[in-house]
Amino acid sequence: MSNDTGRDASPIDEFRGAVHQGDSAALRRVLEQSAEAREAINEPMFVFDSPALVAVAGRGDVALVDVLLEFGADPNRRSSWWAGGFHSLYASEGAVTERLLAAGAIPDACAAAHLDRVDLLARMLREDPSRVNERGGDGQTPLHFAQSRAVVDLLLDAGADPDARDVDHRSTPAEWMLGGRDAGDGSRTALARYLVERGARADIFMVAALGLADRARTMLGADPSLLALRTTQGDYGEKPPSSLHIYQWTLGANLSPLQVAAMYGQEETVRVMERWASPIERLLLACHLGRADDARAIARANQGFLEALDDTQRRALTDAAWAANPLAVELLLELGFDPSVPSASGARGGNALHCASWGGSVECVTAILRYPTGKALINTRESNWNGTPLSWCCHGSRNCGNPRANHAEVARLLLAAGAETTPDMIGWDCSDAMQAVVNAAVRER
Repeated sequence: MSNDTGRDASPIDEFRGAVHQGDSAALRRVLEQSAEAREAINEPMFVFDSPALVAVAGRGDVALVDVLLEFGADPNRRSSWWAGGFHSLYASEGAVTERLLAAGAIPDACAAAHLDRVDLLARMLREDPSRVNERGGDGQTPLHFAQSRAVVDLLLDAGADPDARDVDHRSTPAEWMLGGRDAGDGSRTALARYLVERGARADIFMVAALGLADRARTMLGADPSLLALRTTQGDYGEKPPSSLHIYQWTLGANLSPLQVAAMYGQEETVRVMERWASPIERLLLACHLGRADDARAIARANQGFLEALDDTQRRALTDAAWAANPLAVELLLELGFDPSVPSASGARGGNALHCASWGGSVECVTAILRYPTGKALINTRESNWNGTPLSWCCHGSRNCGNPRANHAEVARLLLAAGAETTPDMIGWDCSDAMQAVVNAAVRER
């Protein structure tokens, strides 16, 4: 099993590993012992071309920050991200922010907005009014970073563009502020609503999330096809060099406006949208919510609906597998959706079994393998990375980030269903638990 640190690791590998793992003692040790590691302390070797201090600033780990500062980390060194560099103050909070400021970190307008320093931001704008739309990380403006109505009011009154789009995700401040219904303290949905009240643009997904039923009625009366849109697809997909629209992270992948309205509990807006929705869109909503009786009733009333699906609708099963939504996966399989249809966004090229395996969803993988059309995919290779469901499971065990995932159990299911093994799999970069399962299977065969 390969790890970030280890007996044969280089000092740079140990430095990276200590930062990734949040191990301040190991970080101090490698920086004390290695001039090479000390010289790399400000290099952009972490996520999004970040130096170590930027990479850890948002974790709230004062001990890590203290060690980095002690050994020469520059509190003003930004990431080298192509769309706009990130400063350590863009993500920091509380005690970490105080440490950074004490070490000489200099806030810009975006940092002042993030830190909710109305006084500091006001002084900046008095001295240089053009800073109201200055660009920070990802090409965001200060309004993208706003945390309060006071900052929003200050920026808008100073001439900030409420519909300015960042560079990397082509998304407005309000679109960045949305968060799932259960997103917790990290969600700025109420602030997004306030921006819309103050004149910011609202697309159909914003209308759905905020429950703007009257706007939904007007928009769909003019263009019912808006209900066919999906987050992360079409205009909301990647447009190189720009990445996916920010809805990939604030709302979720491959969601319809109906699904977003339902996710936020906007029942009146759902009813308005359903008046304009096709039977297939209503069926997909029922499946998404796990409403089996409704889904079956719509299917019975619309015999032959599978032949009428457009490309986006045909991907519904694969999209549900990527979202690790077992209720939807079960229903869509029952209704005859094809698990071999490849994804068009995020997990491009992977079929439903690839996607469920990457997400470590035991329930989704179990459901797919119960069907002959699903089990037939066990060793299918997708066209982008030539990966099988088992190799996607391996990659997901390191990268999917879902605390409920169980990639080791998914690997057992795939192997029991006939997933092929080769000797080189013993060297795969999986989680320890999954690697143990794979190693045992390779040795047994």
